[in-house]
Amino acid sequence: MTAPAHPLTDLVRCWQHGWGVACGLAPADEADGALHVLSGKPGRHLESIVLDADGDPAALRALAAQVAGSPHPDWLTVPTTAPREVTAVLGEEGLRLAAEQEHFMTIDLRDHPDLPVVDPYSVSLDRDGPILDIRIADEHGRPAAHGIMVVHDGVAVAHNIATYRTHRRRGLGGAVMSSLVRAATGLGAETGLLTASKQGRHLYTALGWTHRAGVVSAGTREPRK
Repeated sequence: MTAPAHPLTDLVRCWQHGWGVACGLAPADEADGALHVLSGKPGRHLESIVLDADGDPAALRALAAQVAGSPHPDWLTVPTTAPREVTAVLGEEGLRLAAEQEHFMTIDLRDHPDLPVVDPYSVSLDRDGPILDIRIADEHGRPAAHGIMVVHDGVAVAHNIATYRTHRRRGLGGAVMSSLVRAATGLGAETGLLTASKQGRHLYTALGWTHRAGVVSAGTREPRK
């Protein structure tokens, strides 16, 4: 099955809302072509997520200059289909690029495979409103893998999917995602969204997720001592 194509800008809004809820953050403020999220965390005070970097390059450059001039450790996150060009702009404006570009991915959840959790592992699901929290444990009850999905308006945003090192290469990543998708579709979700590292992209591609855009991030320079 193929879900209708949604504009990248709409998907970015849904994605930010999802991980913001998962992290317990206040709703983002939208201004100047970006969503501005105050986390207050060390090394990442304010994060601005650009909504339409490809369609409005002037706004992208203005936002990059704004972040570069901040006295705080602020970040600019840019979903884009032209990551090379965006990387050049951020560097020209004096921002410090993240070590690795991420990948913005999507799927029609009806196409997601249903992979079981195999022995000796067991799975548990906790739900807190729109937040689904999956935990997989080994035969001794020790944590082996986990993941979160936030469901809102028919969209499920995956967040913080991880398998502990000693339990990798046993299919637990796929089992976590399948368990989350099963629960999310039960709540009416039809579209899945996530961002993945280069390594994670291989797992999600194997599960049927599609690369929609790159995600380039950059922050203010380290203060001089």
